[in-house]
Amino acid sequence: MSDRVCVITGASSGIGDRAALGLARSGTQVVMVCRNRRRGEATRERITRAVAGAQVDLRIADLSSLRQVRALANDLTAAYRQIHVLVNNAGGYRTRPEISEDGFERTMAVNHLAHFLLTYLLLPVLRAAKARVITVSSRAHRRANIRRKPLEQIVKSVEGYSWVQTYGDSKLANLLFSFELARREP
Repeated sequence: MSDRVCVITGASSGIGDRAALGLARSGTQVVMVCRNRRRGEATRERITRAVAGAQVDLRIADLSSLRQVRALANDLTAAYRQIHVLVNNAGGYRTRPEISEDGFERTMAVNHLAHFLLTYLLLPVLRAAKARVITVSSRAHRRANIRRKPLEQIVKSVEGYSWVQTYGDSKLANLLFSFELARREP
């Protein structure tokens, strides 16, 4: 894996943190995408101390902003001719409804829309590397029901907000996206 580049969103904690460390140990060049610079730098520092010769790059982007997702994709395509692995990991939930700067419900914006857009914008460098795209989901998709109302209302509305429902919907959207991406990009 020493000649590989792997981009991981949400890399400053949880699954993203552990994946970044494991990939750095394998010799992969890791590009950590984090929302919080301080936490991202602390994680990068810990990984470079733990893994001699680790190549760890840090990019800062708030994935609830599609403007920042676009800027991140432009930055990554300018910096890397090929990306071999994209781990769409960043996510979470809000116990109270929030609307992103783009007018989307924030949980859906971060958990799904950002990864959908980032993957789409990175397709040229992903295809060049015959890359793998990994989108982290959860069993919460079993509670989802994205047919209960028009999709636009699901991604934009906070009426009748339930964090459990919204989180599950975002994770089902991740699965459906992954299945369709695999079908189209074998």
